[in-house]
Amino acid sequence: MQEDLKTVTMQTGIPGTITLLQKGVVIHSTSGMSIREFMIKTIGLDHDYAEKRVRAIFVNGSPVDDIDGVKINDGDEISLSGALPGISGIAMCRDTPIGAFRSDISAKASDATSSGGDARIYLKLFNLIAQEAGKTLLQKGVIALAEDVRGYLKDGAPGGLPDSGPILLKI
Repeated sequence: MQEDLKTVTMQTGIPGTITLLQKGVVIHSTSGMSIREFMIKTIGLDHDYAEKRVRAIFVNGSPVDDIDGVKINDGDEISLSGALPGISGIAMCRDTPIGAFRSDISAKASDATSSGGDARIYLKLFNLIAQEAGKTLLQKGVIALAEDVRGYLKDGAPGGLPDSGPILLKI
């Protein structure tokens, strides 16, 4: 259920937008969706893009390997990234042979606590994913704090921002 928020429209390509997406925004989804469904249906990523470009996924700080088995719940924090550098980055990416070394901290396939209900997801996008998929996400609209938008976008912040509080940010 979308709150009644002031909608603020921004231009594309404003410096600071990627930093805002890295800090995190809130989006609405449906509890019980798999991570794959979330990326495709909620964010709007192409199936091949979600499969091939999104290499590191974290749900509540735990790396995800099984994007069909791990389900989202209201209040989850989800981070999406392209490939991560170094041996630690390789270990945290999905479908890696050394992922077995982190099995104790990996998100487990499970049934969502609730299925079909509204889920507010705190979403963070990093590196190439923020650059390439950020526009798709912003076209749908995200909930961000006005003070964060102003702080990260600086002079590029859109007009009409309230002093503080949540807004619906779109391009």
